Order: sequence, then C-alpha cells, then structure tokens
Amino acid sequence: MARLQSSIGLITGTDIVGTVDQLMAINGRPRDRILAKTEELQGQQQQIASLTASVIGVQLAGDALGSSSLFSSKNASSSNESALSVSTQDEVSNGSHLIRTLRTAATHSVTTAQSFSDIDEALGLSGSLSLKPSGFVDSKVSLSQLNNGLGVEGGVIRLTDRSGASAEVDLTQAQTIDDVLQAINDADVEIQATTAGGKIKLIDQTGLSASNLKVEQLGTAETAADLGLHGIDVAAGTVEGHDIPLPDGVDTLRGASLSTLGGGNGIGTLTTLDIQTGDGSTASIDVSSAASLNEVIDLINESGLDVIAKINDAGNGLRLRDVSGGAGTFEISSSDDTAANLGIAASTTDDIVVGDDLNLQTVTTDTKLSDLNGGAGIGTGSFTIRDSNGGTAAINLAVDELETVGNLIDRINSFDIGVEAAINENGDGIVVTDNAGGSLSLKIEDTGSGTVAASLGLAGTADPGESLVGSESVSIDITEEDTLETIVEKINESGRYGSASIVTNSDGSYGLQIRSTQGGEDGRIAVNLDGVDLSFRTTSQAQDAVISISTDGGVERFVSSTDGVFEDEVTGLNLTLKELSADPITVTVDDDPDTIISAVERFADQYNKLIDKIEEVTFFDAEANEVGLLFGSTETLRIQNGYSRLLTGTLAGSSGETIRSFSQIGVRLDENGELQVDKTKLRAALTETPEAVEKFFINENEEGENVGMVGQLSRLADTYAGSDGGMLIRKTQTIANHIERNDDRVESMNTRLEAQRERLLKQYYDMEEAIAKIQANTSSISSIEYIGPVGSSE
Repeated sequence: MARLQSSIGLITGTDIVGTVDQLMAINGRPRDRILAKTEELQGQQQQIASLTASVIGVQLAGDALGSSSLFSSKNASSSNESALSVSTQDEVSNGSHLIRTLRTAATHSVTTAQSFSDIDEALGLSGSLSLKPSGFVDSKVSLSQLNNGLGVEGGVIRLTDRSGASAEVDLTQAQTIDDVLQAINDADVEIQATTAGGKIKLIDQTGLSASNLKVEQLGTAETAADLGLHGIDVAAGTVEGHDIPLPDGVDTLRGASLSTLGGGNGIGTLTTLDIQTGDGSTASIDVSSAASLNEVIDLINESGLDVIAKINDAGNGLRLRDVSGGAGTFEISSSDDTAANLGIAASTTDDIVVGDDLNLQTVTTDTKLSDLNGGAGIGTGSFTIRDSNGGTAAINLAVDELETVGNLIDRINSFDIGVEAAINENGDGIVVTDNAGGSLSLKIEDTGSGTVAASLGLAGTADPGESLVGSESVSIDITEEDTLETIVEKINESGRYGSASIVTNSDGSYGLQIRSTQGGEDGRIAVNLDGVDLSFRTTSQAQDAVISISTDGGVERFVSSTDGVFEDEVTGLNLTLKELSADPITVTVDDDPDTIISAVERFADQYNKLIDKIEEVTFFDAEANEVGLLFGSTETLRIQNGYSRLLTGTLAGSSGETIRSFSQIGVRLDENGELQVDKTKLRAALTETPEAVEKFFINENEEGENVGMVGQLSRLADTYAGSDGGMLIRKTQTIANHIERNDDRVESMNTRLEAQRERLLKQYYDMEEAIAKIQANTSSISSIEYIGPVGSSE
C-alpha cells in the first residue's frame, strides 16, 4: 500500500527534500564543472564557425579578383542618356560608335471611326469580326535583301529632270525600296519614282525637253548601280532601270505581287478599271501592266481623277476615296472581272470604298509550324482525325518529327483513312476534306492537354463529305444584342493576337480599340469585318525601332528591334532607345577601372571583417578580468600571421614581374592590421600597367594552376577553412568530439546522481519512520501502571 510522503519530516520537522537537494548539489559539482566546460566549448564552436565563415568570405572576395572578365571590364557612356541608354555585354571592345536614332517602336492599334454614346446599349450589329496576324499586301522589301543579299550601298545620287533642274538625293539612311522612292519623290526636281516589277521606274513631270533625264552617282559609293539606275541618261519622259535581283519568294520590289493574291492562285487577268467620281468625272485606267498591288495604286493615283488610292487600314486590300466633292455616285467597275478581282467593285454615294481582303498567301508547304499564328506556333502534342466511315488516325508532332506545314499535310495524307489535306483556298492554313463516303461527321480533336488542332483552326466537326478549314484568323461572332462591353469581352476571351478596350473620346463618347498583344512590326494585326457596320482606323502603326550604328568611322549598319531594346552582338552593346534625337549620339566604350577598384575594396572589406572577428573572439580586458572565448588560440594567431605575411610580402615566384606586391598597387595594412586601399594609386596602376596588375592577380603556370595572388589567397584560405582537412574544420571537429564525450559523461553522472538522490530520500524517510516507531514505543511504555500483589492494599 502506497504511503503519502511529505517533503518535511512529520516527526523531526526536517526539510528532507531540501536537505537531499543540498547534498546532491555538492555531489553534482563534478558534473556541473563538465557542463560549464561544455558550454564554453559550444561557445568556442560557434566562434570557430563564425571565424570559418569570415575566412570563406575573404576567399570568395579574393576569387572574384581572379575573373579575367573583371580585368576586361568596360564602361559605356551615351552622349544623350535621355534618348539612348547603354550597357555592355561580356564581349565588348573599346571604341566610339556614332548612332542615329531613326524610329521608335510602336504597337499596332486600331479604333472605330464611329463613336457611341453608351457602352452597355445594344448596337444592333450582326456578323463577325476577325483578327489575323498576316496577309498584309503592303510588305516592304528591305534593301539589305537585294542583289543576292549584298544589299544596296548607302550614298548620294544626283537626279536631273528634263527641264535641266538637278537635285542631290541622300540615300544613306534608306532601308527599303519605299524609302528610296520617297526620297526621290521628295527631291526638288520634277521626277516621280515608282516601280515596275523588279525595276525602279522614273517619270519626268516637266513635259519639257531641255535636258536628258539623268541619274548620276556622287562619291565613291555604288548606290545607283545597286538600284539599277547607273548610267541613265535618256531623252525620254519615262525610263526603267535595270532589273534588281530580288530575294527568294519575292516577285516585285514593292508590295504584294498580284500572283501571290487569291491564296497564291492570283486574282486573274487585269485589264481596265472604269472609275466615276461624285462630280461626274470619269477615267478608264489600264492596269494590265501592274505586277504588284502598289503599281495598281500608282496607276489609279496617276489617272488625273480626284481619287486617292492606297492600302486599306486592315492592310489586306485596297481603299479608294473620292475627294472630288461631288454629290453623285462614286462608281468603280470594269467590263470584265478586273474591279471584282481587285475587290473594289462598287457603286455608292459614300466617298470611301474599302476593298475586300485579297487573301495574300501566307502559308505554303515550306512554312514552319513554329512560324504560324504570328510566330506563336501551334504548340506540341497530338490530335486525332475521324473520317465519315469511322476510320481514325493520330498525329503526334514530336513523334512524327513534323516541322513544316508540308510535313503535316503529307503525314495526314499518308494515313489509310478517307480524308485529304491541302493548303486552303485563302492560302492561310490547312483544309482537311472528308472523302470516305460514310454517314458520320468528320471530326478532328486534340488529345490530352494538347492544343495543336485548335491552334491550326482545325478542331471541330463537319458534315460527311465536307471540310474543316484551318486558318491563322480568329473569328468573333457579333449579334444584335451585343454592346461595346460584350464585344470587348468576346475579343479578349479569344486570347489571340489582340486585346480590346473601350476608349473615351474628347467629347465624352466612346469607341472600341483593339491593340496588338505583340509589339513592333511582327505584332501587326488585320481586323476584318463581315456584315458588321463598323469602320476601324489605325491609331498606331506597328513598327520596329530602328537605329544606325557606325563604329570608329566605319560603314553604317541598320539595326531594328520590336521593343526599342537592341542587343547588338557586333559591338557588344545593349542599347535602349527611349526617344528620337535630332543629332547623332556618340557611345564611347573605355576600360572600366572602377569595377576592378570596387572588387579590390570588397576584398579589403572582407579581410577587415575577418580581423574584426578575430579581435572580437580573442580580446583581453584586464580591468574586468575578461577574455574572449578564443583568447590564446593558436588558430587565430596562425590566421593573422598567414594573411599578414601574404598581404605584405612579395609574391612568391614573381621574380622579374613589374608588380610583385599589394603595396605597389596601393593596398597595405595599417597600424591596426586592417587593409587600406589607395584608390588613386590603384587607378594609376590600372591605367599605366593594366596587364601587370592582371598578372599579379592571375598568373597560370603550365599546369593551369593560378600562382598569382588570387591563387595563393585561395590556397591559404583552404589551409584554414577548406572542407578537406582545413585547420578550422579540424578544430571544429575536435571540439565536437570533446562535447560529445562530455555529454556522455554527464549522462552517466546524471544516472548515478539520480540513483543516489533516491537512495538518500529513502534513507531519510526510513529514518522518520524509525523515529516514529521509537516514539510510539516510548509512549506505550510510559503508559504502563504498577500492579501490586494479590491481597495487597497497594
């Protein structure tokens, strides 16, 4: 049966627990001394770890001085930072670069010409709106692509019209044929420049014959020859230059070739356009000589009618405007299909005719799948095709190693199912036609999480014998109930090519804006409308930023960027165009000693932190009679002595070198043992003997070992803090072993002391019990009374 025990003896009143605790405190003094020693060792362990980190910090800062790129650091500066900022790449050379800022980047956006009073009122429109990142008929041929890739040398030519007037035309900044034509047409002579297929055509506007029509080259450049204009000197009002070699796939110098329209099938034979303006003026315009859409435009604009012809805002067809001011009918027709083929047949009281999409072919069998959808590609994955008889086939782009549209078409046509794939009639995607003769629907769907079929525009179903037509275009249906807000939502839900928003006009009305999701020329989008009475105007042209770079007076190069950031590998410069500058900007690249000086200062700072740490852990305070945990440590003394000898001495094995010690470059120890850097002296050494400074830090022997200062600093640090037997690592392990032994001893002593305590407590309680029994016996004895003999009166 358990007994209740009190810490105070009930018989003697002794504080049993307190007495035992005092006795155990005396008995536990050996253990406490071990615990105190362990605590001291743990403190030393922490300080050793901190010291190790400081040594590694010095090593890392020293290793940073061993980078060869550090000693080839360059500083680039711009003479106009507000217009052009500059930074250097890894590989860059000293030099001076003259940069002309020609054009800033812009993102394509269009806004409705109509304005609306409310954003949530039904517009009563019905039809569709589509976005397409291709099919633009006003493409510009870059001069660099001409002449079999040799381009056109920039220079100045002189033009003389038939009146004898002359003008110099500077073509040093021209980048496209359009730039050349614009420069000639803006010159102070009566000469109009246009194109005829692969030639430049010059037309005298004076009607005189006092002089020949001439083209002369000025200077040593071959600009006129490269443009096919060399040697022109004719007594005629019109002259065509020589053919200019065009890049592959290009048939004309300017704009889309007529043969590439109609999905690549052409738009038929063109003859004569009959145009009547609102004031009753008429003209029959022979367009049979035109090879490109731009040449058709030139012929219309040269007709003498008050008509302005140009490419429409969508960039995929023509736009004609009657500026005669007449109130009559604006009529465009032809005796054959010429007007219809050009997409401009009309008879209207409006003064603007916006032509149809002429379906420039943008997809061929050679088109890479990765280039589709405005360069976004079609992703990866697989999709399945089921014909109307139930025959199925699966296509996996990666497994089938398909790279081009032609590869994909051939793969589809190789399956033993009743479908046929081809380029669609608009030339902007793939069409898959069912010819199985079954009763099921033609079905194409993506498998798993893939989006290939959807990205091709092929995902879906079609009736038996019908086709699924893929396209780069994304179409948004618009109903009579749609408002500005819901149209914006529908466009943004499509997530392709452009984002829509509502803009507020200056009069408080609203408009619909569509902005490309990609900047620069590659982000251009066409907005096509079918049955929807809206008109869009371009509010921001898609254009790349363009600059020209001439290095050390050399040939000028033109560089473009979609966002105004140029990473030019030729110069090794990163340039950011912020705004145009009227004057050329000079970018200068020089050696950058400040980068090296900063690295040396960081090394000095790390070393000084190490010295401060050593001072912290080894201090001696005589007044307070206190010392640091590592006071008298041989490890700290070795570290101080080792670094002191290396930093103040002459570099071993450097005999015959110009720089052999830190002091020669302005780095020395002060009276407190800390490193100080004389930046003036260091800068002078870097300027006067940069190779010698570099060799002081980096000097590899035949085995590839750095025997320079950086190598010696690294090896010294490894001696102290290297993971493979470094002095501080060994010390840490020694302390850890000591602590482990102490912990084992303390654990054993605690077991023994606990048993001793239990024994003492038992003895005290047993003593109390014994005393209690004695007292009880004494009390019993004292209560015994004397009993006399029988019969006695006592």
